[in-house]
Amino acid sequence: MRFPFFPVKIGVAVCLPAVAALLLGLVAVSRLDGLAQRSRSLETARLPRADLAVAVERRLLLAAQAIRGYALSGEREALERAKKELAQAADALHAAREAASRPGMESLAAEAQKISFFLDTYKKAAESAVVANDRVSQARAALATAQDAYAAALAGYVELKTAQWDRELAAKYPQPEPLRLHAKRLKTAQAAEDAGRDVRLAAETAKADRDPARLAQALPRYDEAEAALREIKAGSDDETKRLAPVFTALAGCRQAASALLTDWEALRATGRQIVEAERAAISAGTELGGTTLAEAAADASGLADALGGSRLLLLGAAWGILVLGIVFAVAMALVLGLPVRRCAAFARDLSVGRLTGRLPVSGWDEVGQLAESLREMARRIGKRLAR
Repeated sequence: MRFPFFPVKIGVAVCLPAVAALLLGLVAVSRLDGLAQRSRSLETARLPRADLAVAVERRLLLAAQAIRGYALSGEREALERAKKELAQAADALHAAREAASRPGMESLAAEAQKISFFLDTYKKAAESAVVANDRVSQARAALATAQDAYAAALAGYVELKTAQWDRELAAKYPQPEPLRLHAKRLKTAQAAEDAGRDVRLAAETAKADRDPARLAQALPRYDEAEAALREIKAGSDDETKRLAPVFTALAGCRQAASALLTDWEALRATGRQIVEAERAAISAGTELGGTTLAEAAADASGLADALGGSRLLLLGAAWGILVLGIVFAVAMALVLGLPVRRCAAFARDLSVGRLTGRLPVSGWDEVGQLAESLREMARRIGKRLAR
């Protein structure tokens, strides 16, 4: 029994399109698996990492805003809000460090550690600013108390000099020299009062403008008042005794003003530290947030491009298989069907007695054997008819 070549040809003709379709399906499944893996990576790593980074950045910005509000207003409410925002920023960093143990988020640990260091520095600078602000408030209160004491001492001296002026003026024969001396002392005391008010106003303006230079510029007024007061007490033990409380209060004002300026400068120094720490923390948070968002956007864009590429590839492969299938079907029809049709036509000719036709069919398969049998049959019939 010969090998069935023709059925094998038919089987190959049927199986090849199926194999092509199977290969296309395998390619599609492979591409879809890769896209699904990238999608899972984006969903489980990139996007959560970006969310955490943005949360840290947002908390740092809110904390910076609250601390600035406290620095500008000095209100305890702003301070409590700043503490709350700093605590929430620390919580966001803690969540980021915990998330760093997930697959694909390992690089978040180092960034979170760096931001945590900057945040600790930021918190310490803010705490130092709170202490310095409290010291400035206490120094302001001490200066106000000293200025009140100075004003009270001068007011007492002015009242005394006014009474002496009135007594001299009420005498039957007022002496011009004592009157002139009392008037000079009164004028000097009033000038010293004006100097104290100028310094007080400068301190209030400096507080409103948050500019200690205004207070420093007004302090020479105390020197002018002291020099004038020393002139009117010179050579008079009574005036020296009466002006002693004034000089004591004036020294207290100077000491309080000097302490206020020192504490204020310390507060400004802590303010500079806050600005530097804030810039470093927010810069690190912004860098982390921007980087993670850029990476997530790049992954999403890459995924979209890959989806588009896969769609075009699979669509092209499908159309290619369709065209090749049509070509293959036509070719198989010609290869397999044409010899059979020729054999059938040759057999019809034999059935009506037409023996002149040729049968150009050859091969090792069953169709070739059929053609050879038909040709042999035609030869034998021809020989019989020739007899």
